Amino acid sequence: MARMDAAADIANAKVLLHPTKAPSLVQSSNHVSGAIVEFQGRLGIEQNRDDLDPRRWTQAVTEVRDKALESGAEKVDAAKRLSTETFDRARSTTGKLSERIADRARRLRSNDDSQDESS
Repeated sequence: MARMDAAADIANAKVLLHPTKAPSLVQSSNHVSGAIVEFQGRLGIEQNRDDLDPRRWTQAVTEVRDKALESGAEKVDAAKRLSTETFDRARSTTGKLSERIADRARRLRSNDDSQDESS
């Protein structure tokens, strides 16, 4: 019975690929499992098993769409954070670079002034 349940679970998971076969496999699994439980009951072996519900194709599509939207929203948020961080780093680097250029220009001017005074 565990194998039948596993097969039914796999069929439910792949309902998008096999929209007609997956529900019929789940229903067949329920039918055979019911017969086995009934047979075991006649032998005095008590076992309870709940029927599995076949997953509808529309339900599977909705779940896939929702997951895609969630994933897409997370990716957009990550891209926004990355772009903001990159912009901040670029601004910081630009500021540091302009400070270095200004410092170098001051040093060059002071060197030129001191050479002019010594001549």
